Amino acid sequence: MKKLLLIVCFCIGASALFSQDLKKLSLSFYGGTKVLSPSLNEDWPIRQDVSYGYYSDEFNARVNLNGDFAYLGISPEYLINKNWSVSSGLRFSKYLSSIIKDDYDRGGFFFLRVNQENERTDFARIKAIKENSSFIGIPWEVKYTPLVLRYFDLHAKLTIELAYRLNTRTDIEFKDEAMRAYQRDILREIGVKANPWLSTTSLSVGARLKLSKQVYLSGDWSAPAFYMTKNNSSLVYTNNLGGFQLSIDWVL
Repeated sequence: MKKLLLIVCFCIGASALFSQDLKKLSLSFYGGTKVLSPSLNEDWPIRQDVSYGYYSDEFNARVNLNGDFAYLGISPEYLINKNWSVSSGLRFSKYLSSIIKDDYDRGGFFFLRVNQENERTDFARIKAIKENSSFIGIPWEVKYTPLVLRYFDLHAKLTIELAYRLNTRTDIEFKDEAMRAYQRDILREIGVKANPWLSTTSLSVGARLKLSKQVYLSGDWSAPAFYMTKNNSSLVYTNNLGGFQLSIDWVL
């Protein structure tokens, strides 16, 4: 009987402790985007100059570099005290990069060297090269909240993320559609590879608005991220200018 009583007391005590911890837990569902300023990976044998410039009143041999980075995630957050909290979770990211001819809509193209043997060099006419990559990652965050009001608070975050590349697809849009049959051979000949790992460190500031007793809406603006891994895209080198994240936080 005493053993049974001890077990019951232990279970009640553990439940009480767990319920107290639950008050310190919240679950965040979030999504965000990063503003990128890419530069060309010089391993691609492209013949023209690369620039953001565009001249609508004259012909030019330039191409545009584009990069888009978006992500969705879920993250449990543990409140250490009134001002400090830590969190981790899972994040799914999509990274789209492209090299597109300035006058693409008018049938423009640039030249890509596809073969070089002795004194012979073969070029293909290219309208665009696009790469689509997917990542699964684990972010670790430390949040400091210096201002806590009844319905509003301000915070700053330090985020470190390690992500693994799930898949990558590279498509070449040829001027001559018949060349598409040789895309795989051309990509193999060029041989440019991307790093399977992506790791970043970033700082952000944000605000959180209380919508109800358990639900909060948060917005965060991030400073340029520091990329600890290189060759995150086979097409372009990534320079991050900042980003924005929106999340719904549910206090358990």
